[in-house]
Amino acid sequence: MTQLSLGPALESGVNLLRGLARRRSAVEEARRTAAAWAQAHPRLGAQLVTSPRPGSPVVDYDLLIDHPSGGTIMLAVQAEDGTSWLVDHSTHWAAGYVLTVDGTHVSASEAMLMLRSLTRPGLSPQEELVRFCVLRNAAEQEDVGLEEVQAAADGFRRRRGLLGHDAMLEWLDRMGMTAEAFHEHMTMTAKDQRFRGRMRAELAPAYLDRHRDRFAQVRAAWVLSDAPVEAAELDGSLAGRWDLRLTRTRTLAGELPEPLRDVPAGGAAGPVPFEEGFLTGQVLERQEAVADAVTLKAAGEAAFDEWVTDAAREAHITWHWL
Repeated sequence: MTQLSLGPALESGVNLLRGLARRRSAVEEARRTAAAWAQAHPRLGAQLVTSPRPGSPVVDYDLLIDHPSGGTIMLAVQAEDGTSWLVDHSTHWAAGYVLTVDGTHVSASEAMLMLRSLTRPGLSPQEELVRFCVLRNAAEQEDVGLEEVQAAADGFRRRRGLLGHDAMLEWLDRMGMTAEAFHEHMTMTAKDQRFRGRMRAELAPAYLDRHRDRFAQVRAAWVLSDAPVEAAELDGSLAGRWDLRLTRTRTLAGELPEPLRDVPAGGAAGPVPFEEGFLTGQVLERQEAVADAVTLKAAGEAAFDEWVTDAAREAHITWHWL
């Protein structure tokens, strides 16, 4: 479907909304009517959203449509009842939401709390929120006990220095959060921790088998410098140089700087441009990957990150910008 062909569909969608009875008792019939309309327009991915007005028998409807070039179109019909858009929208179903991921809504206050604890480098706040929602949806079915919830809360408080009762109450007040809401947040945190641990353990062995080179044990040394350094200088003749940072480590091959990851034992790389400077390095020893606890832990973390990335890419996302 091209952009120009949306015109008739949008007109049809508006007519659909105008024809729906706006009483609470008619919601099921409205949903059936909208479902039939969606089947008649399969490429639009249409969804009808119902929003009962508080203390009123009136129901408002929105029709969400997938744009063929990406994004979501929201069709709404404003009743001419003398109520201004500003007042009417204050009770709209999406008025307090930032986004919806696979049917899960995130309010502005929840988003702010999430972003305080999401610090993954290289991701935008929007990407962080989507990944958080994907994980929350997946972890929702995990069964956790009070001990796990308490452990999650204790860890949260230690990390933020909230060690006393008064400090905790002050933090809750500053965040505008009730004790009940904090308990719910910690319950979800405990579920998330259980889900992450289970998935990492399940995914690790197969991921390790597919990426054995990445988990080889290596001993390596490299220099990051402002000016090029020759590999021969890594033998100890750098004493007079102060424009560099020398690293010597035993680690997994996948943790090395990218130019060194595939270098065989005894080989060298560089000088090559790297991180606004130059890198020169040597791999002194390389041993085949073994499925020990350390390696499986690293493989599980990498596999889980891959799973989250794929799930976030496939999720159905609606942003609610006000």
